Amino acid sequence: MKKLMIMATVALFIGGVFGCKKGNPTGEFQANVDYFEVRDKPKYLWNELDYLCDSIHKEYGVKVIYEYNQRTIAGTTFFVPADYTKALAYTRIMIKGFWLKPLKENFPQYFTKETPIEFIEVGGFIHFNDITSAGAAAGAGLNAQFYRLGMGGVNNFNKNDKAWLFDHIVTLYHEHAHEQDHKYGRGELYDRVSLGDYYGLSYTSRSVAQSNLDGFFKPYGGYAPEEDFATSVESMARFTKAEVDLMTSKNPKLATKYRMVYKYYLDKGMDLHKLHDVLDSVVYKTVY
Repeated sequence: MKKLMIMATVALFIGGVFGCKKGNPTGEFQANVDYFEVRDKPKYLWNELDYLCDSIHKEYGVKVIYEYNQRTIAGTTFFVPADYTKALAYTRIMIKGFWLKPLKENFPQYFTKETPIEFIEVGGFIHFNDITSAGAAAGAGLNAQFYRLGMGGVNNFNKNDKAWLFDHIVTLYHEHAHEQDHKYGRGELYDRVSLGDYYGLSYTSRSVAQSNLDGFFKPYGGYAPEEDFATSVESMARFTKAEVDLMTSKNPKLATKYRMVYKYYLDKGMDLHKLHDVLDSVVYKTVY
């Protein structure tokens, strides 16, 4: 879900609620064309969420977008805004409490240089051909520009469902990893490590255990190099270092890619193992 112009055939590749969608390579769209129409609202019409978004923009430099026109990506491809009540809670807890505040406090260098300046909240997911269709994607499919990130599933937000909250914030870092990949590249050396080992669409028939043996953190990482990279970031955010070490011990290629991705982020100011500890703390050990 990292490309903006998503083909209808992508609907065939849905791998899960937050699974990334395949689309056209980033270079196939014009960077100066914005496919996203934001509604202008005068300040006298602002509600509580507008004031919250304004305060987040002033404190963290991120413009949270929750109101916009329904039809956006293409004539037959839709995503829709979130329910207001859900968006208010999501913005306060997920965006500010789980993402931006801990990021700025714990990784100031990374926050300053790598944080997107826009974040789009999507109520459901991406729909193909018809707004009632079952097609789903999380939302980095909204973000072809490097400055913009987005996530779907906001209408599923429930502050009492800690497992969902943790999965969502970890998925956010997976999506942002695609932006890092597009912005800087993951490197030819990285792509060479598992050259010839990728599953393609048959990743759906692999188990986690088998994918570890094959040199990937999870089956979806075996789809292609870009998902290998993003799922590596996701896995370091999701699991403890001990758990990561156990997985990487299954295959030397996985261990090699792990070290490359870990250093890639460390050089930019983020320790991905520390990120796991931070996310675990804010989701499971903080009152919100």
